[in-house]
Amino acid sequence: MQDYAERDPDGRDLLPFVDVIDEHGVDVVLETLGQLTAESHAEVTVSTAHAAKGREWSAVRIADDFPEPVDPENTTVDGDPIPAEIEPAEARLAYVAVTRAQHRLDLGGLSWINQHPDGNPTDPPLAA
Repeated sequence: MQDYAERDPDGRDLLPFVDVIDEHGVDVVLETLGQLTAESHAEVTVSTAHAAKGREWSAVRIADDFPEPVDPENTTVDGDPIPAEIEPAEARLAYVAVTRAQHRLDLGGLSWINQHPDGNPTDPPLAA
């Protein structure tokens, strides 16, 4: 699981869970999970983007699980890395995450997309 979460783009959203288990151990994690409130009674739901597929909430905040892809070998004159191409699997997962919001979306960890060349924030909307 550690290898999958660290090396496979589809498993990257599991990395925080792997880190928690590595840091605290399986027994502590299972005990903590046993104390959680049922989602129907919860004020906040925390979910991976994969697990959120097909679901919706009134408001969604994207966590910092979507770091901006950068190309460390190509930098600006100031030495800052130039944005790298967004992997198709990451783009699909981000799409799932942002389309879960019914009324309010806080891009949070995806806010960089508006400045990324692949984000196309200046493209005109498609005609209906």
